[in-house]
This record gives sequence, structure tokens and C-alpha cells, in this order.
Amino acid sequence: MNTEMCFPGIKGNDALRARLARDIISGSGLAHAYVIEGRPGSGRRTMAKNIAAALCCEHAGSGLPLPCGECPACRKIFAGISPDVITVTREDGKASIGIDTIRDLRTDVHVMPNELDSKIYIIEDADTMTAQAQNALLLTLEEPPAYLVFLLIAENSRNMLETIRSRAPSLRMQPLPPETVAAIAAESSAEAARMRTEGRNAFRGIIMAADGSAGRAIELFEGKEKDAVTARRAAATEFCRIACSRGHGRELLSVLFPYSSGKRDEAAKLLGDISLALRDLALQKKSETAPLRFFADRDEAEALCGEYTLSRLIALYDATEKARDLLLRNANTRLTIFNLMQAAESVGTHKNKG
Repeated sequence: MNTEMCFPGIKGNDALRARLARDIISGSGLAHAYVIEGRPGSGRRTMAKNIAAALCCEHAGSGLPLPCGECPACRKIFAGISPDVITVTREDGKASIGIDTIRDLRTDVHVMPNELDSKIYIIEDADTMTAQAQNALLLTLEEPPAYLVFLLIAENSRNMLETIRSRAPSLRMQPLPPETVAAIAAESSAEAARMRTEGRNAFRGIIMAADGSAGRAIELFEGKEKDAVTARRAAATEFCRIACSRGHGRELLSVLFPYSSGKRDEAAKLLGDISLALRDLALQKKSETAPLRFFADRDEAEALCGEYTLSRLIALYDATEKARDLLLRNANTRLTIFNLMQAAESVGTHKNKG
């Protein structure tokens, strides 16, 4: 079996897939525990299910992809109904996983698997485990039964004890390229498929707003936030179009003002989009191949960055980030927006196309 036949259900993350495939093909096997970390929507749960299925696939070594996705073991794991793949989550209303949950788990691990050769625990939000819970889990991680595998899903493994991380290699899920996010979203969401055909510009904007997360893209297409995201992106782009030089305070205020009297978090999100757009323009000014996170159209970014000096882009970025930080600290929204408009009129150097 070659590495390309392993984990066909995982999109992107080619280096990670190859690493796991090499472990399988070499005969060394997978570790008894992994931390699967990344942003929400980055495919951590999909990866966990694929690892579980690869460990238990009945067609392993048959020349079929691994996991095959067709055998009874694979089908049950992907459907979430395998009795030997157990998901551990926080109790309702709890901010963390406490020691009682892990004590129950430690009692259960000594029960042999029902149907499979392995018994796999997927621990959601593992980086929210209390220190006591992590230390209790460590007792099992140090000397696990041969059939036991732990898959710890986390947003940031640095919130976990070093003793846990030293026994569970980290698998870091990387952001997906926009074209991959677009393909997954269009396959998974009828609304995304419709917009891809009927409203291509808005579709591309939502894909960029998902920032490399297919899960987030699907959530945006299917949820109520889609129109708000599209409006914020349009406002951020308009801000960048106007703010290239001084003397346009009234126009800037017309862009920012609608967000000055609404919810503080909406204003903070707008400033986050503006910061991301300014970051793109600064990078584009330095390199024509720089990876962009806001602009779906590189030609648009190139045209806009040509209206700025680099020093003004950096100064505007700093002013916007300062204003955003103030909002996140519960500063007055209207005053913060007004101060940002004034800062945009005074910072940096004047427009210089040369």
C-alpha cells in the first residue's frame, strides 16, 4: 500500500496524512494516544474517526484504501454507533472536564472491546480537562492495556500538562486552501452549491471568511450569520478603498458609523475584518505571491495596495488592532469607532503610488 491510499476521507493536511500513513505502512503502527489539535471546524473530529477506522478496518492490507469506509467496522465508526469507539465530553453546563468523568473512564477502560480489536476513546475539548482530571488520565496513559487508544481533541495542546503531551504526539490540523474549503462546502451544503452558481462573489467572500475551516464555511452558509458576514466584508473593503489617504473622514465615518450603535461584538468583528484586509494589503505590497486571508481576488488586493505606502498600511493596521482590543475590553463602542476614524485621518504617510 502506498501513502496516497491512506486516509482518503481527509481533505488537505497532506503532510499529516503522509506521516500517519508512513507509521501504518512501516509496520510500527499508530501510537496508543494522540492529541488532535486545531481550530474549531478544522477537521479534528473527522481525523479522529478516520484514525479509529484505520485501526479497525477489516480490509486492511487488502489493497483497498485505508480506511475502506465500506466494511462493517468502518461503517459503524463513521456513523458514530460502534460500541468500541467511545466519545467523552464535558457535562452539560460545565466549562471543563472534571476528575469524576475521567475516573469513570478509567473504570471503563478495563472492560474488553465488544466487537473490535481496539477500544478507542475520543475525548472532546481535552484541553479543558482540569489538572486533576489530566493527572488521573495520565495514570492510564502511562501503562495502557494493549487494546486501548486515546484521541484527545483540543484547540490548543499548550493548555494541557507536559506529562500528557509527552505521551500523546500532537497532530496539528492545518487550515485548508480556499479551493478545498469551497469544494467541501459545495458538496455538503445546498445553499453553498446554489451560491457558487448564482452568487459567485458572495460565495467566495464566505469561503475567505471561513479562514481555512470547512466546518466554519458550512456553518456560515447554513446559518443566519451569512448576510452579516457579507455586509462586514463589504464594509471592510470599502474602508480600505477610502483610507488610502487623508481627507476622507466623512466617508470613513459613513462606513464605520452603522456599527457604532449596535452590538459591541459586531463592531469588533468588523475591525477584525479590516485588520485582516490591511494585513493582506501589506503582504501583497511586499510579495505578489503572499498568501491572502481576506481578499478572494488577488487583482483587487494588488490594485488597492498600490494606493498605499507600506508605512500607512502598518499604521492603519496598528490603529485598527488597538481599537479592536479596546472593544474586546468593553470600551464604549461609539467613542472607539470615532477615535479610529480620527486615527485613520492622522496616522502614517500620505498616499504615494510610487
